[in-house]
Amino acid sequence: MDLTPSARQTLTEQTFASLFDAELVTDLRRMGQRELGAGLEAAPDDASADAREAVWQTLCDLGALRLVPALTPGSGVADQVVLARHVGGALYQSPWADTATAVDIATAAHRTDIVSRLADGEAVALAVRAEAVDEPDLPGPVDVTTEPGRLRAVRHFVPFAPDVRWLLLAGTGSDGETALLLVPADHDGVSWHRHDDMGRGDFYRVDFDGVPLADTVDLGGPGAGAVWAEALLRSRIRHAAYLTGLAGAALDGTSAYLRTRRQFGRSLASQQSPAFRLADAAAELDATNLLVEEAAWLTDTQGDARLAALEALACAAELARRVATESVQLHGAVGMTEEHDAQLFYRRAAVDSLLFGRPTELRRLAAPLLAHAYG
Repeated sequence: MDLTPSARQTLTEQTFASLFDAELVTDLRRMGQRELGAGLEAAPDDASADAREAVWQTLCDLGALRLVPALTPGSGVADQVVLARHVGGALYQSPWADTATAVDIATAAHRTDIVSRLADGEAVALAVRAEAVDEPDLPGPVDVTTEPGRLRAVRHFVPFAPDVRWLLLAGTGSDGETALLLVPADHDGVSWHRHDDMGRGDFYRVDFDGVPLADTVDLGGPGAGAVWAEALLRSRIRHAAYLTGLAGAALDGTSAYLRTRRQFGRSLASQQSPAFRLADAAAELDATNLLVEEAAWLTDTQGDARLAALEALACAAELARRVATESVQLHGAVGMTEEHDAQLFYRRAAVDSLLFGRPTELRRLAAPLLAHAYG
């Protein structure tokens, strides 16, 4: 069946909307979370882990990792944006976004065997930051000289390290060249400890301690720096869509709550101050969604999407945090309790908004592009 882009996007929307329905989303938002202070080795309960695995496999079966031209002609980042919004609205913690990045890199490396395995559900986690405060544009160092033929590296904020099949180690060698290596997550030379973050998520410190290079899959080679830059650009667009999905769901939940709360004989949603705050957030959400869609369109049409991707993610990150904050405030004291989702959106926004670059860093990267575009 030959679908036009608009018809294919409609099909994609219907397909993934059927998975992320209202009933499942309620469970997904709390699935796998641990209490703050639960400890470095804390793991989700068995029922939660099984449920997340079932949702992951369903997502793969629906083609979530086949939305690339190499596997589905005519598909691209615009289709992934549709899915990312659903994932963000559900606060669904999964390795989908990282695995999609690995698919992009494996495609650029012409490793169709790896692409097919990832598309079928072999999950990947990105291992990029040598320090928690590092930005992803300059991957941390990788040491392959202390023990020739073996690699050593430390990475922070690696998601789902115990649960994935592969770790995609992005790094910078002593020669300044970029390395992109798939490392088996269960390798004896790999160890991990969970970060205890306020989002109650699945982030880990991972140590690569003398892993033989022969046990890894090299997706780098000449031009690996450019491949990483392009993959990061696409990751930022997907993550911007995830954050707008998060903001949109937080806004919808807050609007629904304010329609049920009454003061002075009418709902809070109909009163001027809350209504204006909701309208302001809704207008900003629409504008940010347009930025995300423009960045995706430029990428899919081989345009220069560097500036658009940075703008979209910077705006989406600030939007997610602002809307999540508004959600807690407009809910009142109950918004800080476990009974409502407002505090969940706030927690996740605080962590997720920084994953692919702090807004200040994104603006620094965008500045020379802006000067070139409008100078």
